[in-house]
Amino acid sequence: MSQLDVLVVGDLNPDIVLTGLESPAPRLGTEQFFGAMERTLGGSGALTAVTLARLGVRTALVARVGDDEPAAFCRGILEREGVTPHLLVNPALATGVTIALAYPADRMLLTSPGAIGDLAADDVGDALLAQARHVHVSSYFMQARLRPGLAGLLKRARGLGLTTSIDTGWDPAERWLDDDLRAALAVTDFVLPNASELTHLGGEAALLQLGPGAVVLKDGARGARYVAVAEQHSAPGFPVRAVDTTGAGDAFDAGFICATLEQRSISDRLRFANACGAVVVQVHGGAGGQLTRKDFDDMYGPDRD
Repeated sequence: MSQLDVLVVGDLNPDIVLTGLESPAPRLGTEQFFGAMERTLGGSGALTAVTLARLGVRTALVARVGDDEPAAFCRGILEREGVTPHLLVNPALATGVTIALAYPADRMLLTSPGAIGDLAADDVGDALLAQARHVHVSSYFMQARLRPGLAGLLKRARGLGLTTSIDTGWDPAERWLDDDLRAALAVTDFVLPNASELTHLGGEAALLQLGPGAVVLKDGARGARYVAVAEQHSAPGFPVRAVDTTGAGDAFDAGFICATLEQRSISDRLRFANACGAVVVQVHGGAGGQLTRKDFDDMYGPDRD
């Protein structure tokens, strides 16, 4: 029996979240008010890992950090949340940090990557992979050293019997489909973009031609869609009042992976993933306060198939 359910390979950093912003968007040369500031756990990989742990999934996170207080802050939260941290320290680099401007409709992220981009595929050995059932890769475009070896890492995972998934995140350079990503998608079971990312990646049909098992679109209040070569499924979103969309996509990823490991139907996976995202947007901070499995199950409701 495996010691882990999911190994997340990705980014970890503190988020500085500004809430209660009164202007619809930042404008140069102006001053505007915000309501509050909070430091929380950040990074797509870390937030996915925490939500997985809250869902009862045995989860570990591999990430690069500096030898500093922000790394200790993040490690402490992971340990309290039940995530096993495999944090690789580079004392020459600072731990990354993100400033999140949380508007009611969406969020803007300003990130200093620091050690995030120092993670390499060779940092994830076969002995660690062999402990898990699934490997999830987050924030592909932020991880410069990981990209060239990612296809090889995913091939090793598949050879050990693991399923795989990638959430690319936004490409700050807006180059999108490079050769390394094409190679990685060819050995990926699920790619999980949001609507804007999917458009920049060329759409579902173009992505499927590269070889992933399925494209799983997360589209906020509009719901989600699963597209594979021979089948399609969709599920509507949940009508909730969003106060902070930070981490919603990561919670969706966690819900989809959890439901996949529980061998639910595709439609049920989408509905549960939507429920996880809907719960998280109702609280401030990407880690979602003190949420539990019951909170996600209650949002999901009794209609489980």
